Amino acid sequence: MSQGSVLLIDDDGSFRFAMRKALGRLGYEVSEAASGEEALVHLTRATPPDAALLDLKMERLSGLDVLRRRGGCPTRIIVLTGHGTVQAAVEAMKLGAFSFLEKPVDAEVLAPLLAQAVNETRRSRAAGGGDSAPPLIGVSRAMDEVRQFIARVGPTDETVSIYGETGTGKEVVARHLHQTSPRRSGPFVALNAACVPRELFESELFGHRRGAFTGATNDRDGLFREAGGGTLFIDEIAELPIESQAKLLRTLETRTIRAVGDPREVSVDVRIIAATNRDLWGEARLGRFREDLYFRLQVMPIMLPSLRARRDDIVPLAVHLLERVDGGQRELSEDARAALVAYDWPGNVRELLNVMRRVVLFADRDVIDGPLVRRMIAASVFAHANALGATGGASAVPFQSAVSPSAPAMGAPSTAPRDAGSQSASLADVERAHIAQVLERMGGNITRAAAALGIDRRTLQRKLRAYGIPGEE
Repeated sequence: MSQGSVLLIDDDGSFRFAMRKALGRLGYEVSEAASGEEALVHLTRATPPDAALLDLKMERLSGLDVLRRRGGCPTRIIVLTGHGTVQAAVEAMKLGAFSFLEKPVDAEVLAPLLAQAVNETRRSRAAGGGDSAPPLIGVSRAMDEVRQFIARVGPTDETVSIYGETGTGKEVVARHLHQTSPRRSGPFVALNAACVPRELFESELFGHRRGAFTGATNDRDGLFREAGGGTLFIDEIAELPIESQAKLLRTLETRTIRAVGDPREVSVDVRIIAATNRDLWGEARLGRFREDLYFRLQVMPIMLPSLRARRDDIVPLAVHLLERVDGGQRELSEDARAALVAYDWPGNVRELLNVMRRVVLFADRDVIDGPLVRRMIAASVFAHANALGATGGASAVPFQSAVSPSAPAMGAPSTAPRDAGSQSASLADVERAHIAQVLERMGGNITRAAAALGIDRRTLQRKLRAYGIPGEE
């Protein structure tokens, strides 16, 4: 009996061949895509695969492009980062990747992760998942205010600006605004401006005509036309180049666009929702964002609270996410709940979801205890990225004034690898530094270190050999 369908997306034919055989031995039905364009054909079918393995480094259309353009596809996507960095992995998670693995892929790690991805996709389909917005979970006053804002502003056609740290759910709020509007039957199109090369912004937003520039072999409509009659959500809007900001401002004022290489203007009917984790007014005063566009976007602004600013919501959110990941098979102990509330969550709800996924993978009993939760928090990619200063934006935790950002807690690395000041520090560098630190804390004992890291002893031994780190039996 098949364990599920998996799409293997990689432009390396020999890697696809090897992975196809490995996945076949695990009982999966495997289809292949040798390019990002081919992958999107599979992911936008009426019945997409249950899971996908996606290489980030591909010609023409990268893995990040595939994540950004897959629309409402429910397929859980595991990113492969053979050439990746911490920054690329974090960006992939921001774009909705289920998880990430480094090449060469460890079968012992892949097997349970893939099973979890398949199960989560199937539960999402059964619940009618896809383009529908996830529920807004929370009992805090801050979340009540967010719901009230959506109820009042959603039914209007006004431009909305959503501010908030990475992982606070800006796209979730944007989807709720779309679904409470008269445009709900129209498309919801999302663009992460941080993922688009500067020279391609105008083509991406407004389209282009064949021959407009080198590589423009066909006409392209652009996202404004794709979102016609619906909503265009522009995340990380502070990343737009100044020249593209001017063109966006004109579109907002005239409701017309001009494709690159086209002398004509055409009308568009689109609602704009913009989002950022930066202080746009501060960017404007520094000359990095147009003041006129800033004021044009400020029609209906909303600030989303960080997770640490609404600690009453952490446990309800964790319970909801655990149900989503595990189907209600496990529950959190009181100590586990206390561990969740004590952590500051620099990656906010997105980080909490990733921790719940890891907890389910490594849990060996129905009641999840505090030590396991603390180990999974310590392994958080967001904690690593925060330590490296690789989360993007003006600072790792923007908009902080009364509350200063705290360092990653509960076992997250306090020291970074030698080149940690660089955003190009590799995942291997981060992992090696973290393993060495935990092993030293455990007196060099491999068994105790493996337990603290939340991995099995054999996997740790293999990593120690690969990194040349000595350890006692």
